[in-house]
Amino acid sequence: MADVRVLAYAKLNLILKVVGRREDGYHLLQSLMCAVDLYDELFLVLAGDLTVEVEGLDIPPEDNLVLRAARLLRDRVGTGKGAHIRVIKRIPVGAGLGGGSSDTAAALAGLNRLWGLGLSRAALQEVGLKLGADVPFFLGESPAWAEGVGERLSPAQVKLPGAFLILVPPFSCSTPEVYRLYDELSLPPSCPLRLGGEIRFDNDLWPAAVRLRPELGRLRSRLEALTGLGVGMTGSGSALFCAFSSRDQAEKAAQSLKKTVEGKLFVAAPVPRGYKFAA
Repeated sequence: MADVRVLAYAKLNLILKVVGRREDGYHLLQSLMCAVDLYDELFLVLAGDLTVEVEGLDIPPEDNLVLRAARLLRDRVGTGKGAHIRVIKRIPVGAGLGGGSSDTAAALAGLNRLWGLGLSRAALQEVGLKLGADVPFFLGESPAWAEGVGERLSPAQVKLPGAFLILVPPFSCSTPEVYRLYDELSLPPSCPLRLGGEIRFDNDLWPAAVRLRPELGRLRSRLEALTGLGVGMTGSGSALFCAFSSRDQAEKAAQSLKKTVEGKLFVAAPVPRGYKFAA
């Protein structure tokens, strides 16, 4: 099998509602998730052992989800094959954009092809769920409604904008800390959403994220004032986003805003699935 190159796309939670909690403490969510074409790249080649090299981020081997995914898949199918996986990071870390989960999904899909396993999407999603609740989404179609802890997926029949302008602040939000603060706020669970209709950006974790990082509130207010648009937060933060009808409009907005807002700006358009094989 020839070398494999995979694009691992970022995601936005256009809607994120906390609708309950399991006995084991995990929060039950309902989220409208959308993959966008801001991506990391993975290059996979056959090798005698399993090794992972990450460019742009220093990750200890024991914390490397891509390496854990490769080992788990190898054990699952009982193959003696190995691979060297090189990851080029472009998706900002700690911003709620799902880069780690996306890389994990792309690694599973890439190894499935590299090793000639022929596993179904459902089989890969089953492996992926052991590594993270968002991983199954990145192995499937977008947009999607995610429920449970994020593992129950169904197609979302919604009209998406042409492009998003994404603002990544110069700070991250710790997911465990955001959920801890959410629990401390004792907010009532949201009512389950009707799966369809108009998209209105909404995130139940916002009050906790802005308590953790008050400057996030100021950034959101500034972005709303400068664009005249509604601004959402993805995941547990810290990335903010707003929607435009076209990539060209979003690019123009990014150019006008880059010297007036703090953080990095990205323009990304919706894509139909969480990863893509590339030449």
